[in-house]
Amino acid sequence: MRSLFFKIFFSFWLTIVLMGLTFYLVTVSGRPRPSDPTLRFFANQALDRFGEEALQSLAGGGQVGLSAYVEQLKTRNRINLYLFADGKPVLGQRQQPQWVAEYVARLAAGELPEFHPRPGIGFRLGKRLASTDGVSRIIVLHVPTPDNPAHGHGFPPPEPMITQNIAFLLAGGIVCYLLTRSLTAPIRRLREATNRIAGGDFSARVGAGLAVKGRGDEVADLGRDFDTMAQRIEGLVESQRRLVSDISHELRSPLARLKVALEIARQRADAAAASPLTRIETEADRLNQLIGELMTLNMLESGTGNLRQERVDLQELVGAVVADADFEARSRQRRVRLTASAAAEIVGCREMLRRAVENVVRNSVLYTAPDTEVGVTLEVRGAAGGETAVVRVRDHGPGIPAADLANICKPFYRVAEARDRESGGTGLGLSIAERAVRLHAGSLTAHNCAGGGLVVELEMPLKARG
Repeated sequence: MRSLFFKIFFSFWLTIVLMGLTFYLVTVSGRPRPSDPTLRFFANQALDRFGEEALQSLAGGGQVGLSAYVEQLKTRNRINLYLFADGKPVLGQRQQPQWVAEYVARLAAGELPEFHPRPGIGFRLGKRLASTDGVSRIIVLHVPTPDNPAHGHGFPPPEPMITQNIAFLLAGGIVCYLLTRSLTAPIRRLREATNRIAGGDFSARVGAGLAVKGRGDEVADLGRDFDTMAQRIEGLVESQRRLVSDISHELRSPLARLKVALEIARQRADAAAASPLTRIETEADRLNQLIGELMTLNMLESGTGNLRQERVDLQELVGAVVADADFEARSRQRRVRLTASAAAEIVGCREMLRRAVENVVRNSVLYTAPDTEVGVTLEVRGAAGGETAVVRVRDHGPGIPAADLANICKPFYRVAEARDRESGGTGLGLSIAERAVRLHAGSLTAHNCAGGGLVVELEMPLKARG
């Protein structure tokens, strides 16, 4: 169980359950039993008391006085009293239920019947009374089952108690759920904000959400600390982006003047200076390309720039990129071939999509072995309504160590064996491709082939059909 919500919820509810079970067991174990000596003692005391009062009523008023006492006892206390003398009812047979005669016979025979509450019947108590005139007298008391058994004479049946405990546990579960939700809600907000920052949204904050709840505890302090950290990170990243952008723009002007000076120097120099001047021009072009890619990467990472959205025929775009790359690769004894192509249309920025596919294909051309070809495929995966276009580029180069696969899309990252300028490029091609694909809600992945070489896949969702 990894969820903090369920850990807290079940911890609280388990406590409630254990408390409820303990209460139930204590209540049930504390009930008087029919065999409890204390209960039998008080029952005998009650029988003696009612028997004495009945005999006094009989002595003072005869059967009329006894009948009035019995009716009064029944009306006020819901107790039915039966008095027998020498095995015969004092008030006659008409008021005697069928079971009373059997009960009296057992008492007269010296038996001691158990007394306990019976469903639908109630309590039955009886005993032989002490006699000074030689007459054998027996008293029987009957306490019928009340209309509401849950409010009986101290002996509620177990079913209502079970119902009450179930209701108690359900109510406890609701309280635990609400309490747990209140405790874990700020943590969920923190997690959501953390995921947003991890995805590049440095404007994510949690303090406002916590303040709405009026929290002033440690969780609120953690939220404020998180917001402070996020604000500082956002400031640092923004400063870095501005720095890269400013440097890139500032370098463009010296480069332009350098190109002009180079052309003047070429016109005035002799033949011996031609080679060094050509080298200077090549390096200046590379520097200009690097600055352009830095500006593009900065624009993609910041999410700014005018990325015009339009319908792009991905099949036509990939075909054009493959044709251009193959034309350039032939001069390096390599080939680029489109081995499979499916009709696919996507809504996005045509220029960014072209740059993404082109950078991956050109990168593969750099590393594939001479006299080999780079294979490119375009296919559509998934069911209608959830289709994705997958551009797959496979070279026949040395591949990439497994430890470096997760880092190849980082700016300026180079595999140790490919740090030389001749094959390493600027180190920004795959970074630009990955961010361009991500802007189209897609992803870029890479893996080594079993037979050698690297496979790079660009996967992007297609536009909804309809």
